[in-house]
Amino acid sequence: MTKIPASSALTRRSFLGSAAAAGLVHAYPREARAQASELTIATWGGDEIKDLTVAFAKPFTNQSGIKVLFDGTGPSEGKIKAMVDQSQVDWDVCDVDGYVAVRLANAGALSVIDYKKVNREQVIVPFVTEHAIAGYTYSFVLAYNAQAYPVRPPMSWADFFDRRTFPGRRAVWRWMIGGFEAAAMASGVAKDQLYPLDIDAAVAKLATLGEDLVVWEGAEHARQMLMDGTVDMACIWHSRAAQIGAESEGKIAWTFEGGLLCPGMWVVPKKNPGGNAAFDLLAAMQQPKRQIELTLLRGLGPANPEATKAMPENLRPIDPTQPQNLSQQAIISNGWWADNYDKARLKFQDQLERM
Repeated sequence: MTKIPASSALTRRSFLGSAAAAGLVHAYPREARAQASELTIATWGGDEIKDLTVAFAKPFTNQSGIKVLFDGTGPSEGKIKAMVDQSQVDWDVCDVDGYVAVRLANAGALSVIDYKKVNREQVIVPFVTEHAIAGYTYSFVLAYNAQAYPVRPPMSWADFFDRRTFPGRRAVWRWMIGGFEAAAMASGVAKDQLYPLDIDAAVAKLATLGEDLVVWEGAEHARQMLMDGTVDMACIWHSRAAQIGAESEGKIAWTFEGGLLCPGMWVVPKKNPGGNAAFDLLAAMQQPKRQIELTLLRGLGPANPEATKAMPENLRPIDPTQPQNLSQQAIISNGWWADNYDKARLKFQDQLERM
């Protein structure tokens, strides 16, 4: 494996009534039992805060009078669990990966979604659970330097792993998701039969890339490597691939073929300061026009099927949930990754260190 240094720019109200008598009152802080005046969303920082403000926060504040704040320090699994365990929760809504939502729910760190406020039917089927809903979607896709392959571009994961026909370095995410599925599909596993993934087989397949394998840490790292020619191919988020494609005026191209559809999940930690009002915010963020606005601003796909149907024609080529795009893709198993993430990480890290 070729080791390339990463860029420094990585990426409220509880019910009381009869439930109290039954001992079922949700464990919100006492101050949250009054109407919340503000809610805090924990995200991963950068430009997304500006876009989330335009798409979601400002319209919600205008409608409800509740101020929405952002904390961009990153709602990691460990941080959320520690806050809940210590009863010092600063966040009302957190943006987490699907497998993290499953693990946090299993650990007892999340509130049950209030489906009297949030509409379960307005979430794409695989990505709605008792403790989490998808707020947006994205896909891992194959992006490539079109100038490096002017005659025949790579259009499948089999091509991605074909070093003879398609020479050059290629990059996958250090944290396995996307890359492991690509390795399985390149080995002939059907996209609808990926899970359970064979971890050893995926690691071995990635190892066949040898010195041509590079790992990326964050989206900016992947962008920089594609733009400066450090790599000629990458398994990256479709939203970033679309941005790079536009920025490079077509030098970087990409395809949904063999993509992996994933959710960005909204979760509400137990004991959140804003209490049940967090679910009012989740409900507001389900509105199709709000999710379409986020697609326009960030290139992310919607999670509400009604937003998929209403997506403007000019945005459909970058929406992973459009039928013509979704039909080309696999859908991530958050449950499998929740159970196997740590094992996969250790095996992949061990292989990287030996390459």
